[in-house]
Amino acid sequence: MDDGGEWCTVKSKHSRNESNKPKDNTRRRPNNKSSTRGVGGGKSKSDSQRPRRKSQAAATTTTTTTNHNKKGSETTHDNTQNPYHLPENADDSNDEGDEEDDVNDPIDDPVPPYHTTILTVCPLPDCPSDRPFLDTTSLTEHFKVDHKLSFKNLHHMYIALDSYLKRWGELLRSKPITEYGTPDSTDNDVYIIDPRKCELDQKLRAEMQRHALDEVLSTQQKERDGPAKESRKCLFCKVICDNRTVLFKHMFSEHNFNIGLPDNLVNVNEFLDLLESKLIKLQCLYCEKTFTSAPVLRKHMRKKKHFKIAAKNRQYDKFYVINYLEPGKNWEHFERDNMESDDEKSDQSDDSWAEWDEEEPEVSMCLLCPETETSPQEAWDHMEKKHGFDLTRIRKQLGLDFYKTIVLINYIRHQSSLDKCFVCGTTVEDLSLLGNHLDEKKCLSQSLDPNAEFWKDPKYLLPTYEGDPLLTGFDDDSDTEDEETK
Repeated sequence: MDDGGEWCTVKSKHSRNESNKPKDNTRRRPNNKSSTRGVGGGKSKSDSQRPRRKSQAAATTTTTTTNHNKKGSETTHDNTQNPYHLPENADDSNDEGDEEDDVNDPIDDPVPPYHTTILTVCPLPDCPSDRPFLDTTSLTEHFKVDHKLSFKNLHHMYIALDSYLKRWGELLRSKPITEYGTPDSTDNDVYIIDPRKCELDQKLRAEMQRHALDEVLSTQQKERDGPAKESRKCLFCKVICDNRTVLFKHMFSEHNFNIGLPDNLVNVNEFLDLLESKLIKLQCLYCEKTFTSAPVLRKHMRKKKHFKIAAKNRQYDKFYVINYLEPGKNWEHFERDNMESDDEKSDQSDDSWAEWDEEEPEVSMCLLCPETETSPQEAWDHMEKKHGFDLTRIRKQLGLDFYKTIVLINYIRHQSSLDKCFVCGTTVEDLSLLGNHLDEKKCLSQSLDPNAEFWKDPKYLLPTYEGDPLLTGFDDDSDTEDEETK
C-alpha cells in the first residue's frame, strides 16, 4: 500500500490543500541529491523541513541555476510513484506544458484498421520468418506476402489469436489452402479464409469465442468474490477506497473518470495497474502524450479533461466482457463485412464538402432483442412495433426527466445483457428469447415501480455500453412540456 491517504468508504471528497502538509518521506529514494527541488522542478514547501548535507552557502542558488533545474525536472521524477500520489506544488499552476499541447496527440496518429500490439510467431507451415511479430498489421501483411493467405475479419479473433492461428497451422499442414480458402478477387494468388464461406472456420471461431467468453465470465466471478472486495488507492488522489465499487464511484464522482459500467470489466487489477503504469511514466491516459514532469501531466489532464481512456486503443479491449461476445451482436463492434482500404479512406478525406452533410449511420441495438437498426430512431420504432415498448409513453406515465430516462435505458440495457427481463427479473436462455417472454407474460403492460432501487443507483447514469446511440437518440421534450404547463 502506498504511503498515507484518506480512507474512503462512501462518496468521498478530497482537498488539494492536503498536499501542502508535511509528508512521510519513507517512500522517497534514499540519498536524493535533488532535495532542493520539488517533483516539478520548483521548490516545495516540504523542502525546508528536510535535512541538507550542503552548507548554507551552497544552498543559496542563483536564478539561473533554479531555472536550469526546472528545465531538467524530468530527471528528478520518481518513476516508481503515481504522479497523483506525489505532493502538488505551485508549479501546477504555471504555464509550463503549453508548448507540448500544440503537438498532435499520439492517439490521433493514423494507424491501419484494427491495429494493436501483440507478441506472437507465425505458426503456419513452411514459414520463412522466425522472428516474432509485435503488431497485427505486420502479421497480416506477412500472411498475405509470404503465405498468400488472408483471414477475413481476423480482428474478431483477437480474443483467442494464438490458439486460432495455431489451429490453422495444424490444418494447413495436412491440406493445402485451396481446400479451405477462396481466391481474392483482386489477387488470384491470395486465398481468403472467410467464415461465411468456410464452414470449418465458422465452427472453429464459434467454438473458440464461446470458450473465451466462458473463461472470462469465470474470471470475473472469481474477482467479484475476492479482489473486488480489497481496498485500493484512487488513481488520481490519495483517497483509499474500501472496495472496487467504492473506488469506481469515487473516481467518477470526484474526478469524472468514466470507463463505462464497471460490471463490464474483467481482470480489473491488471487494468488498473496498466493505467497506473502509464501515469507513472507521465503519460496521459486519453491522448497518450508523454510529459516531462508530474505537474505538467496533472495540469494537462485537468485542463483538457482527459480523465478517460483512449477508445481507439485496442489494448483495452481484453478488459471489457462485451468484447468477448459474438461478433455482430456487440453494440460497439458492428462492422461492415467489406472493409474499406486505407487508400479509400484517405481519398474520402479529400472529397467535396457536400459529403460532410451526409448523415453517418449509427448502428443501434434493440434494448429487448439482438436486432439492430441503422439509427436510434429506427431502433425505437422497431421496439414500439415489435415489442410494444413506447419510450415516450413510459416517460409520460412515470414523469421521467432526461436523467431518469438515461437511468431507465441503461438499466434495461444492463438487464438485457444478462438475458434478464427488466420488469420481472426472469432470466431466459438467450437474448433472442426475451421478446417472446415479454409477450407471453405481458410484462410491458405492467407499470414500473417508481420507488425501485435501480432509480437511485448512480451506476445507471453511466452507459452500460460505452457510446450507446440510444442514450442520445431519443426526443427530450421535457423542456417543451414545462413551457406548456406554465
